[in-house]
Amino acid sequence: MDGPALSGWERRLLEEIESDLRQDTRLDRKLSTMGAKPPGPARRALRAVGRRLTAGVVLTALVTTAICLSIGVRTPTTAVLTALGVVWAASVAAAVVASELLRRRRGGRRAEATDPRDWPEPGEHRERRERRPWDRPEA
Repeated sequence: MDGPALSGWERRLLEEIESDLRQDTRLDRKLSTMGAKPPGPARRALRAVGRRLTAGVVLTALVTTAICLSIGVRTPTTAVLTALGVVWAASVAAAVVASELLRRRRGGRRAEATDPRDWPEPGEHRERRERRPWDRPEA
């Protein structure tokens, strides 16, 4: 706790207020369901794809698609189109594999923790989910 400790009278008063609030079931229901609406099915599908495909994979797929389409339009023979399909599939597969290897190598570190001072110490475990203000007894 940052400030001075609560006196006994303040602690008892706080416990009374908390017990009164716990008895109010309507308030408890409102507080527990408060927040953003659950995502719709389209947003859930996009999030699932976003967790699997990184920006590098999508960029690789778009660039190779553009290159293969431009070559395929100029020389639309069966052999060229087959070769372009194989090259496109191989480049996207390589991007997916590289992305997964980098994700595993990064390990428990978060993407936004680029400063080494923000990285967890070897024995330190950080919580994965963000804690809400009412979850922290010290706040």
